[in-house]
Amino acid sequence: MERRLARYAEELASWGSRINLVGSTEPAAIRRHLDDALAAAEALPRGAHVVDLGSGAGLPGVPVAIARPDLRVTLVEIRERRVHFLRHVARALPLACEILRVRIEDPPPDSECAVALLRAVANVRESLKLGRFWTASDGEIWIWTRETLDSLSAALRLGAGEIPLGERGRILRVPAANVPRGTPR
Repeated sequence: MERRLARYAEELASWGSRINLVGSTEPAAIRRHLDDALAAAEALPRGAHVVDLGSGAGLPGVPVAIARPDLRVTLVEIRERRVHFLRHVARALPLACEILRVRIEDPPPDSECAVALLRAVANVRESLKLGRFWTASDGEIWIWTRETLDSLSAALRLGAGEIPLGERGRILRVPAANVPRGTPR
């Protein structure tokens, strides 16, 4: 696993300098991204179908797929250059994951994932709406944020949990059943 994570970090640094995949391609910055993703990987239910919405550079989906080969991982990204990067990484590592070039707002009709992951996509409320389009009613929506449970409405706090990431914030875990399922745009 460590060798594949190191290879992914190398690809992030190489491609990132050309197509702006992540804010910084410094090793310490990339390591923080990997650590945040791996914190989620440890807590995901065994054998679950997980979707990484707005995958961009593959964070958190690629490290999750590397660390947890038991999961079915789908990466969703609309930007063509980033999709090329994701496909390159999937071949180079090799990684068993599905890559969809679709808008988050346009989920396939059969999208009923156990967990939707959203990192650096939108604010918490918007991320919850977007994640809900993709999750089964008994699933969860996980959002990387610096916001706290207290900042959410009472309805969303009910049953919500979190995975602490230290000074970098937390991953909010919100039951999909607590989020109204609206109509995708």
